[in-house]
Amino acid sequence: MNPRFAIRILTWFAAFASVGMFLSILLAILDVGPHLMGGEKVTRSEWMHIAAPLVAVIGCLMALIAYGLGAERPWSRHLVMMIFILIIAYAWYFYFKPNVAEYFRKLGGR
Repeated sequence: MNPRFAIRILTWFAAFASVGMFLSILLAILDVGPHLMGGEKVTRSEWMHIAAPLVAVIGCLMALIAYGLGAERPWSRHLVMMIFILIIAYAWYFYFKPNVAEYFRKLGGR
């Protein structure tokens, strides 16, 4: 497979992913569909408070990645790694945050 072809496919994937991220936030603002975190249904306000900031930042990073890959910028690969680091850091932050841990503890006791 031609590496430029693969990069073009990844560029389109990143662009569509970015659009999808912002579309999911728009749908949440309009209160369309179920709101899920970790496979559990949550209220719209909980999703907007906890998940929407991460989704927005990842959407911005995906847009930058799409631009960087399309323009053949070397920094785009660093942004790809930042997404994974951000998700892990966000997950650990909420894993140890007392009120979030208590919320999910209560869900487990149902």
